[in-house]
Amino acid sequence: MFRIAPTPSLLPNELIERASKIEPATVGHIQYHGFALGLRPVTTANRFVGTAITVRLSAMDGSALHYAADEVQPGHVVVIEMGQDRERACVGAMVCFALALRGAAGIVIDGMATDIADLEATGLPIFARGLSPVTTRLLGNDGDVNMPVTVAGALVRPGDLVIADPNGVVFIDPPVFNKMYDHLVEFQDVEPGAREELRSGVKLTDRFGAGDLVRRSAIYVNP
Repeated sequence: MFRIAPTPSLLPNELIERASKIEPATVGHIQYHGFALGLRPVTTANRFVGTAITVRLSAMDGSALHYAADEVQPGHVVVIEMGQDRERACVGAMVCFALALRGAAGIVIDGMATDIADLEATGLPIFARGLSPVTTRLLGNDGDVNMPVTVAGALVRPGDLVIADPNGVVFIDPPVFNKMYDHLVEFQDVEPGAREELRSGVKLTDRFGAGDLVRRSAIYVNP
């Protein structure tokens, strides 16, 4: 059985533009959930921001992904849950080509990809667990499109904001992102000035306060 929900509308351009300035590692200073831990870029194109369109595949069946590909609009990020399948690749040359033609911003797979030369040729950023020559089949058995999925430990809902760079992928509820945006910018704006202070001789512990935290409860011993 297949469960098909409506395709999420693209997030506003203003929000996407804001998100493009933020790194996933910056989000990691503020929240601990929403990260696709264990996934890495498998193509040299490794940065994107977009709106999640979600797919859950079942066993060997890639049918739901083919269906979802035709629903993609420019700016969507295709986010794929493959359960515990670490053997079969659900995205290869033709699926990637089709998604690139549709204007997908990127692909996130909790599983494997294949046909790396063809993937690279599209210029489409792809994050996955790795590469495999073994592929899914079109069986017509089971799958979901635009239902909540779990990807590398992160709950992803259709319409979530997706931010990816070489450090990884984070999924964020858009209203939550708007609320913490100014704080995220503050975190990123601190670093250039802090580097200059360190160059001038300021200690790392003094600049960020770890020295006081450690000294409060430190016991100094002689080895």
